[in-house]
Amino acid sequence: MKFVMLLLLSLTLYGADKIYEYGDLEVQDDGMLIETKTKALANGIGKFYYDSGRVRGETPFKDGKREGLGKTYYETGELQSETLFKNDMIEGLRKSYFTSGKVQSETPFVNDKAQGVAKIYYPSGKLQSETPFHDNKAEGISKLYYESGKVANEIVFKQSVAISGFQYDEKGKKTAMSEEQIKEIGL
Repeated sequence: MKFVMLLLLSLTLYGADKIYEYGDLEVQDDGMLIETKTKALANGIGKFYYDSGRVRGETPFKDGKREGLGKTYYETGELQSETLFKNDMIEGLRKSYFTSGKVQSETPFVNDKAQGVAKIYYPSGKLQSETPFHDNKAEGISKLYYESGKVANEIVFKQSVAISGFQYDEKGKKTAMSEEQIKEIGL
C-alpha cells in the first residue's frame, strides 16, 4: 500500500507545472527557454514580480516556448492583460483591462501580428475606437467615437500612415481634417 501511495505522489508531482522565477530560465541562441540549472527546456509557468512582491505576470512555457494564456496584473492584484501564445507567438485576441475589470482594449493576432479590427473602450465600457490592422499595420478606416456612441473622427490609414480624415461634431457635422491634424495622429 505504501508503494502505491508513493507512486501516486510521484506521478502527481511529475505532472505538476513547474513554477519559474527570476533567474530560473535563460534564453539559448535559438531563442528557446531553458532551465538555468538543468539546461532542460522550460515546461511550466514563469512568474514575474513587482518590487513589492506581488505577481506582475505569468507566462506559460511548453518545450522551451511560450504556450497558453499569459497574464499580467496591476500591482494592486487586478488582471491587467491576457495574451494567448501558440508555439511562442501571439495567437488570438489580446485583451487589456481597466482596474475595474472592464475591457480596455482588444486586438486580434495571427502569427504574432495584429490582424483584424483592434478596439479600445472607454472606462464605461462603450466603444472608443476601432482600427483595422493587416500584418501589424493600421490599414483602412479607423473610427473614433464620442462616449455617446456618435462618430468623432474617421481616419484613413495606409501602412500605419494617416493619409486623410474627417472630424464630426456631436451633431454629426462633418469637416475635413487638415494635413497638420492628420500628421499629428500617426500610429
